[in-house]
Amino acid sequence: MTARAAALRALLSGEDVTAALDSTLKESGLDMRDTGFATELAYGTTKMRRALEWSVQTALKRPFASLDVALQSILLLGAYQLLYLDRIPAHGAVDESVKLAREYGHAGTAGLANAVLRAIARERPKPKRPTNEDPIADFAAFASLPDWIAEHYVGRFGFADALRAAEGLNAPPARAVRLETGQSPPPGASPSPYGVPETALVESLTDAARAYASQSAESQLAVHLLDPHPGESVLDICAGRGTKTAMIAQRLGGAGAIFSLDDDEAKLSVLRRDTKRWSNIKAVTADARKPFPAIVPRDVDRALVDAPCSGLGILGRRPDARWRKAPGDPARFAAVQRLILDAAAARVRVGGTLLYVTCSTHEAEDEAPVQSFLAGNDQWRAMAIEQSRQLNVESSRRDGLRLRGPYLQIVPGIRGADGFFYALLERRSA
Repeated sequence: MTARAAALRALLSGEDVTAALDSTLKESGLDMRDTGFATELAYGTTKMRRALEWSVQTALKRPFASLDVALQSILLLGAYQLLYLDRIPAHGAVDESVKLAREYGHAGTAGLANAVLRAIARERPKPKRPTNEDPIADFAAFASLPDWIAEHYVGRFGFADALRAAEGLNAPPARAVRLETGQSPPPGASPSPYGVPETALVESLTDAARAYASQSAESQLAVHLLDPHPGESVLDICAGRGTKTAMIAQRLGGAGAIFSLDDDEAKLSVLRRDTKRWSNIKAVTADARKPFPAIVPRDVDRALVDAPCSGLGILGRRPDARWRKAPGDPARFAAVQRLILDAAAARVRVGGTLLYVTCSTHEAEDEAPVQSFLAGNDQWRAMAIEQSRQLNVESSRRDGLRLRGPYLQIVPGIRGADGFFYALLERRSA
C-alpha cells in the first residue's frame, strides 16, 4: 500500500477520517515518512475539500457531484498535491492519481483523471481571495468552510480577522507542551504568549517535545485564569481525559483536593491512569447536567466548567470537524451548558470562583449562557478578566483577543491559536 492509497482509503471510509486513517495505517506497513505523507494528504484534502472541489470543477465539463465517489476523492487528492504541496513534483502527483483511478475504475476513468489533473497542473486554479464586498459564498470557497460558519466568523470578528482566522485554521495549529515543576523547556521552545509559566510553545512535536505533556496554550490559560492555590478544593467539570486536571494538580502541589467529573467512564479511566501520582484527585462518574453526587463537597473554593460545545474555535485541529457541524449546534449545546453552570455553581462556597470555558466562538454558547445564569443568580457576579493579574498578554498577541464585556475570547487561527472563551465568576454573600 502506498501513502496515496492509504489516504484514499481513509477518505472513502465514510467515517471519521482520523479514526479511518489510524486503522488503515496500522495495517499498511508504511514507514514513518510515508505515514506522515499519508496523514498530510488525508487531513489536508479533507480540510480543503470545498476549495479543491471548486478547483477541480474548473477542469470538468460536467458537475463534480455527478462523478463516481472514488473518482471524486482521487481528483481531490491529486489537486491537493498540485495546489497546496509545493514539494511534490506535478508529474508524480498526476501519474500516481491516474494509477489509483485505473485501480478504482477503468481506462476511461483514468483518462478523465489524467486530463483533469494535467489541466489543474497547468492552470493552477484556486478560489480568489475574497474582499469585503464579495458574497459570503466566495469567502467560504476560499476558506474551505460551510457558508454558515464563514458567515458566523465574519459577523463575530469582522471581515479582516475572519479571513485571518480561516486561513489560520487551514494551516498547522500552534503546538504547546506543559512543563512540570522545575522542568526546563524543550530546545528551541518559546514562552507562553499569555504569561502562563508552565507553557512552552514548540515548532513541532519532536521526540524531545513528546517527553512533555501536550496541551495547547489556550487550554493552559484556562487553568492559569482559574488560579488554584495549594490547599484549596477544586471542581473540574467535564474533565475528560484529565488534561486540565493534571495541570490543576500541579498547581496544588499535592495539597488540597480535586474532584474531576465526567460522564464518560472510558475517559475517566485515562484520567486515573495519567494522574495516579496525585493522590488528591477523585475521579467521579456523573452527568454534569444534574445535581452532583454526594462525594462532591458543597463548598469548593474553585470550579472549572469546561463546557461541551460545538468546537467552532478548534476546527483546525480536526480535519473533518467543519463538515460535521450543523447550524443548530450552538443553540443545542447552550441548553446543556446552562444546566451545567447551575449544577456547578451550587457547589462553590461564598467567596469562591467559577471559570466557564468553551472552545467555541459562538455567542449562543459563550456570553449567552453566562448572562442567563447571572440574570437568575444575583449572588454571582462576573469578574473582569482583562484586569486580572493572571492575564499578561504579549503586545504582539493583543490583536488576537476580543473582550466581550468582562469576558475574554481568543480569535481562532491567528498565529495558530485555538478559539477559546473565558468567563470568570465570583460567588458573593447572599
